[in-house]
Amino acid sequence: MKSMVLFNNKGGVGKTTLTFNLAHMFARLGKRVVVLDFDPQCNMSSILLEEDELMDLWAEDEPQTGVTVAACIDRVRRGKGELRNPVLREVADNLWCLPGHLSLGRFEQPLAEEWPKVLSTDNERALDVTTALDELSNRAAEEVHADLVLLDVGPSLGALNRAALLACDAVVIPVAPDLFSLQGLRNAGPTLSEWRTNWLKVVRDHLAGRPQQDLPVHEFRPIGYLVQQHLARVDRPVRAYRDWADRIPAEYHRSVLEEPAHEGLTMGSDGSCLGSIKHFGSLAPYAQAARKPLFDLKQADGVGGGQLQAVARCRGEFIELAARLMDRLGVVPIAEPTS
Repeated sequence: MKSMVLFNNKGGVGKTTLTFNLAHMFARLGKRVVVLDFDPQCNMSSILLEEDELMDLWAEDEPQTGVTVAACIDRVRRGKGELRNPVLREVADNLWCLPGHLSLGRFEQPLAEEWPKVLSTDNERALDVTTALDELSNRAAEEVHADLVLLDVGPSLGALNRAALLACDAVVIPVAPDLFSLQGLRNAGPTLSEWRTNWLKVVRDHLAGRPQQDLPVHEFRPIGYLVQQHLARVDRPVRAYRDWADRIPAEYHRSVLEEPAHEGLTMGSDGSCLGSIKHFGSLAPYAQAARKPLFDLKQADGVGGGQLQAVARCRGEFIELAARLMDRLGVVPIAEPTS
């Protein structure tokens, strides 16, 4: 099983939309996929599930089963017991999800409080809290024998996202061609490196003292960046977007990979660039209303004319992107994408 997250502390770069569409495409390519909503805003859950279904899941003040991420970790958060097993919901062939809940935000404080204690000798509570999301990810994958686990996280460099990334093998950084995305790279890159260094030290020191106990060894390595093309605006010329886009490769190598960028590096020549996805802004409202991936939209969903051509182009782009990601993850597709 491999796990992956699309991560950037800059919001509005399409993390949730991309994760949703990639999850469906991975499933079409024959992989068993689980999506975990680790974002307290629950945007992924609202796309995957009908509102009535979410209302039923959120109705219980004191859930007795692991129907949401927050319900699964509730007893760990309160120091009252162990993790609940996740109750996954099948949303499509080969695709399952564990919905989020707004109360997951309450886990931020225990995570922040326990993190400094993970290197102490009496650190069982700290380790249980810090690794709860990783354990939850593992149990969810085992539940359906998943090949891929995708995490959806919010745009934050806080303790909750740090714990989420401990469950990840790979990180993809989505960016847009603008100043804010470049600043996001400058913030996210060094933070990821710091988190990784600190956690690997915890793992080494822990294993030296307690070799019989296992800790997650995911290194949440960056495997590339993905550029969402601009949505044209009359008050900003296309050249302005191009100028920002030209700066992305060097900034990614400098801030995320911590290595010097080659002179003249472009997105087309940069092996770290996973691709450039069109904005498809005109299709997004229809996809959200239908709770479908962009590439599944049909006339019955309200699209027509040139939009149908955009749907076809979108399908081709996501097939290529999913195949490229699986190659970097060491996962082999076993089926042709189905309609």
